[in-house]
Amino acid sequence: MARTKQAVSGYRTTKGERFSYWMYFLGENIFYGLIAINMQTFYSDVGITAASVAVILFITKLWDAVNDPLFGVLIDRIKFKKGRFLPWLRIAMPLLAVSSIFFFALPAGANPVLKIVWATVAYIAWDASYTICDVPMFILPTSMTDNIKERSQMLAMGRYFAMIGITGASMLLPMVQKRLGWLACGIIFSAVAAVTMLPLCFKAKERRVVRPEKEASLKQMGKYVIGNKYLLLFYVAMFIGSLTNFIQYVTLFFARYNLGNQDAASLLSMMSMIPMLVVGAFIPSITKRMDKFNIYVFCQIAAAVLGGVRYFVGYENMSLFYVLYFVHSIFTSANNILLFMFTPDCLEYGTYHTGERAEGVAASVQTFFSKLVGSLSGPFAMLILAACGFVAGETAVQPQSALNGIWLCYTLLPSVGILLALTLLYFYKLRDKDVQIMAQYNDGHLTKEEADEKLASKYGPAAILTKMTVTESV
Repeated sequence: MARTKQAVSGYRTTKGERFSYWMYFLGENIFYGLIAINMQTFYSDVGITAASVAVILFITKLWDAVNDPLFGVLIDRIKFKKGRFLPWLRIAMPLLAVSSIFFFALPAGANPVLKIVWATVAYIAWDASYTICDVPMFILPTSMTDNIKERSQMLAMGRYFAMIGITGASMLLPMVQKRLGWLACGIIFSAVAAVTMLPLCFKAKERRVVRPEKEASLKQMGKYVIGNKYLLLFYVAMFIGSLTNFIQYVTLFFARYNLGNQDAASLLSMMSMIPMLVVGAFIPSITKRMDKFNIYVFCQIAAAVLGGVRYFVGYENMSLFYVLYFVHSIFTSANNILLFMFTPDCLEYGTYHTGERAEGVAASVQTFFSKLVGSLSGPFAMLILAACGFVAGETAVQPQSALNGIWLCYTLLPSVGILLALTLLYFYKLRDKDVQIMAQYNDGHLTKEEADEKLASKYGPAAILTKMTVTESV
């Protein structure tokens, strides 16, 4: 009966598989909320100076920028007997737990040099473990099913569960840490995260294993990225649009200096979390009925317009300010959920157009640009504030020019970035119904002539599938 329902719905995966996939996202992002968001506070608590923390962050972020492409090559070169991506996810789960506990095991009484070395090594180990699960997770649905709508639902709900993981960890960690300390906190959260990640290791099935015949290299990776114009186009646009998304970096400054009430930052954070959780629950059903790129562009335009409206309306009328902020958060939440649903589409286009299939490379491009934005947008925001005369110090009195700069970063500049990104996205032509045809061709279910006729040469001639091997299991 279950099999019949799957056939009727067109889904290849079971409900249990999909739920285990979402739960893995939950656990992965509990780890993220545990380490990535709290690392600077932990370093400070164990007595590492601010200057030393800056050095540690520079070294680790440098490693962070290069390990994704390297791991993308490894995914395409290493051949496991049982699947391409699930073996990596099974390896990542215990590594994340162990490296997280090791991170918090740093002895507070150690000498300063040992603390710096320990902190650096521990974070690099944790980040490598996180990359091992993060890169395959976004591309695993291409191996579990050839149904484009099914993939979109899996990825959308995965992002939804990810936000729950980050939000839950961020809200609960301060209370647990205050009562039990950092090490106990690391052990408890790591255990919970590992348990939520465990079901996927046993329930998921890779039905559509596609192995490239050529071994990947960094040179080939560069050629693939350049040759896959939509993959490069989409993530360059994402990079441009996100580079000026300064809201998360200046929210505390805005609450403290512009509103004169630092506690307002908590209210603003809560008001942005609620739309994330609500919108995330509806995105999968919406993308089943509408093309997700059209939804994404609409939400981007709405977010850009609302950012401009908020800038010119100001914040003298606080009721109107909060209403506009809440509505703005609805569209930015949808954007954040939809953002990483396009990598599998670009992968199918790349395979259809060139005959080359490189899941690891495609996924590593996504994580590379995401982390590159994270390493540049924060400093960029601070440079803008410095140019506006921002005065350092928690109790500092800011000149009007600095208050204007904070408000600019909080409202208008993110809108400018979105508009610049949309000019590039105008040339992004991939749509769900076309990607579905490409996936059928890539799997050998359609001939070249059939695929070309359905696509009407919209994306150029399809390559002959001689460069990859497709293994279909039922």
